[in-house]
Amino acid sequence: MSIFFRFISGVYLKSFFIVFLGLVAFYVGTDLLLNFKDLPNSANLTLLYVVFLTFSASSYLLPISLVFALILALITMIRSNEFVSLYALGLSKNLVILYPFLWALFFCFVFVGLNFTPFAYASDYQRNIIKNSVLSKQSSDIFFKYDDNFVFIQNYEPLQNKIENIKIFSFKDTNITGLTEANEALFKEDIWSLQKALQTNFPKEFRLLGAGLEIKEFSELEALKGFSPKLVEGVVSTNSYSILDALNAILVFKEQGIDTSNLKTKLYMLIFMPFFAPFLMLGIYYFFPVISRFFNLAFVSFVFFIVTLLIWGALFLLARFSENGVLPSELGILLPVGALILISLLIFYKHR
Repeated sequence: MSIFFRFISGVYLKSFFIVFLGLVAFYVGTDLLLNFKDLPNSANLTLLYVVFLTFSASSYLLPISLVFALILALITMIRSNEFVSLYALGLSKNLVILYPFLWALFFCFVFVGLNFTPFAYASDYQRNIIKNSVLSKQSSDIFFKYDDNFVFIQNYEPLQNKIENIKIFSFKDTNITGLTEANEALFKEDIWSLQKALQTNFPKEFRLLGAGLEIKEFSELEALKGFSPKLVEGVVSTNSYSILDALNAILVFKEQGIDTSNLKTKLYMLIFMPFFAPFLMLGIYYFFPVISRFFNLAFVSFVFFIVTLLIWGALFLLARFSENGVLPSELGILLPVGALILISLLIFYKHR
């Protein structure tokens, strides 16, 4: 069994790395040719652009490469009669596909794990470099509601997790109760620390000769607990999210009464979308011929490549519909991927 594992794993992994690296190289090369004139005049930024472009491309190309690798590996084995030899040795159909399927699952879990890290923001960094010649763009004039506060931020620097000129207006029953302002705020341990803050509390009732404004100065004042820097960026635009940041944003925005359908779509795409590839492999495997004598292998491989591209394209089209609000994310992502998984498992069970 260990010999078979090494053999089938070697054939599949060799095909996978050839297909994946080839597609990534083609994608990166084409993008560089199209955007060469817009690249910054900096060798460091250009190199970073290529690295982030490669990471960004992997999110699209990894799943399709897993399926293409299986098609290429099976066609190679059928042409050399290795495929039928495995059956002749008494190996079942399910056992032959088991190890490539497990390798594909492994790569998908690795990819999902990477999406818990800053790897998920590669496309944002790539876009900032090509458009603004900086790794992370500074945002300005941000205004949003958080709990019972309205917050205005004049400048936000993502790389330093720093805010310049922040004003926090506190409200109760539609009446303003206070104003907190600072020239600088830093994010520390899930909370923003306002440096040299000035807090102004307004009286409950404005009366002649009544209580006036209460003004306090603080060398350091904590505010906006739980509102992470990524949420600040999310207020400005619909950028990429890591899985943890997407979960945090959904929890926070839901409490604020903000629509989270787009965030759920991004989260489902990060977690569930890659897994269509291993189960698509499982589904199409059983339709391959055992020997090449009665089949045109070039035409067979062409058909499987086209079918794979059509299914991949349909899934991503439904995902885009979900991102644009045309379909709920449960219908656009979870239902098709779940249906594909169910059909593939039924086929696998049928050939047990």
